Amino acid sequence: LSSTSRLRLAFHPRSAARGGPPTVSTIELADPSLDLAGVRASLSSVPRVSATRRRAEGLDRQLADAAKAASPYVLFCQHKYEVVHHQLDSTRKELADCLNALQERMDNSRELEACRLRYHDLQLRYNEAVSEFQDRVSTLEAQLAATSSFGVIVPPDAARRKADLESQLAQSQSDLQVA
Repeated sequence: LSSTSRLRLAFHPRSAARGGPPTVSTIELADPSLDLAGVRASLSSVPRVSATRRRAEGLDRQLADAAKAASPYVLFCQHKYEVVHHQLDSTRKELADCLNALQERMDNSRELEACRLRYHDLQLRYNEAVSEFQDRVSTLEAQLAATSSFGVIVPPDAARRKADLESQLAQSQSDLQVA
């Protein structure tokens, strides 16, 4: 019943005087909107509310039991998650190290390729220089042979120059064989 609805009861003092329980002769409702059908409807909803409350309590117990039963599994999963998370962090660090090493190797590879190209270029220049020295030696030998056949005396500077050129040629050929 709402707080504005009150029942007005009228007691008969005669029944109380005879030693019996007092009786109510009339009941008047102060609020005419409350009638017997409304009260019955309110009373009929009490079992539904009570059943709903019992069901909610039952569900709460089931939920608590399920949480208690799942607790070891949750702890197991949490432990596994932490282990896998640690492994992931370790793997990420290893990957970063590998990527750094790869970058260094790629840089070294580029440097090595540049050295190879420079070596090839130097080898070409060296071969050209050796060829020029051989041509000059051949020319000088031909000149020497021509002048020797006429009985011309070769000046000491020319002989030293020829010896120097032959020495340079021998050194160049030796360097070429080593390379």
